[in-house]
Amino acid sequence: MKLNIPPISKQAILPAEELVKILSPLIGREFVMTFKPRTDGSRLRKLIESTIEGSTTNATAETYQIMPLKKKGLPRLLSELIDTYVVSSGESYNLQVWNRNPNGKNTLIKYSNGETITPKDIRLVMVKISLTENKISSITILTPGYIEKKFGKFGKPTIKNQLLINPNTRSVIISSDPPIRFYDDTQKIKEFCNNNVITKELSFTSSPTKDKIIPLSVIKDKVALKLIGRSLDAADTKNRGQQLERLVIELLGYDPEDNLMGGFPDIPNQLLEVKVQDAQTIDLGKYSPQFIETIDHTLNLTTEDVRYLIALTDPKTHVICGVILSSGEALGKNFTFVNGTSYKCQRSIPMKFFDNLDGKCSFNP
Repeated sequence: MKLNIPPISKQAILPAEELVKILSPLIGREFVMTFKPRTDGSRLRKLIESTIEGSTTNATAETYQIMPLKKKGLPRLLSELIDTYVVSSGESYNLQVWNRNPNGKNTLIKYSNGETITPKDIRLVMVKISLTENKISSITILTPGYIEKKFGKFGKPTIKNQLLINPNTRSVIISSDPPIRFYDDTQKIKEFCNNNVITKELSFTSSPTKDKIIPLSVIKDKVALKLIGRSLDAADTKNRGQQLERLVIELLGYDPEDNLMGGFPDIPNQLLEVKVQDAQTIDLGKYSPQFIETIDHTLNLTTEDVRYLIALTDPKTHVICGVILSSGEALGKNFTFVNGTSYKCQRSIPMKFFDNLDGKCSFNP
């Protein structure tokens, strides 16, 4: 077994109860801290590696695909879906998870049979070190869902949100007939939808209202299909994006002369964000469906409910060759969120929580 290779399936990893049994003998093991985070972290990881090595069968290269660019956000002990953390002293422990939203639903590993591994599936192994005795005093295995339920949500980092559409996927979409990749609305949005025609008296800048939202399936026929073959002749990506926005506004039936908003989403009345893709990545801006935030408090709609229309343009001619139409929720399941720089999601955990578990190896206690 290689610990940096995914398991043959999500079900193949050690069950939590078995993991507890295997790691329990480490309680009381000597561990002298150097107080150099990288050194101590590496030593702990190697100790856990040697303890669990050989327990799970690896997937073969042709059966899976790693979705994040540069493998960012993958757990270090990928074969067991484990990240390890050293807990020592203080009134609280500041848990830092790098390059992924710990309780997110975006895809990290995609298997050829359709199965996926998401951040929610990663187990966080918290190892408490007694500084007075220089030994491991407790091991606590926690899931992101348990942490958020018990201690609150992870903090949202300040990052540059991007979406990656790899060239192979893009080619498949463009060569399809019609060249549309469609993922339907969230169930929540469907409750507020109707098929009414938009009139020019209604402003695209107004907030979304119940029974005034057009389903994505209608937008597909009314807008997406009619964009194919249209040219965006503006000089730069930003202006091409605005040109596309005006095209979409007009095709939806709004007055195209209304001033553009420049906020999120681009067309608030339809909770629709409009993007141009002529490079491998798309800048999503401040908001991303990777981090669930409430966008409309009246209808309780979040970033997952926002709909995305992404025009795939020829980088030379700027002709629209294909369109992705999707809910925010479906974006992360089918494409990859990318971050311009490394980032961390943080959650403070009271040290008393770990103190009460001294001498124990436990799972979601």
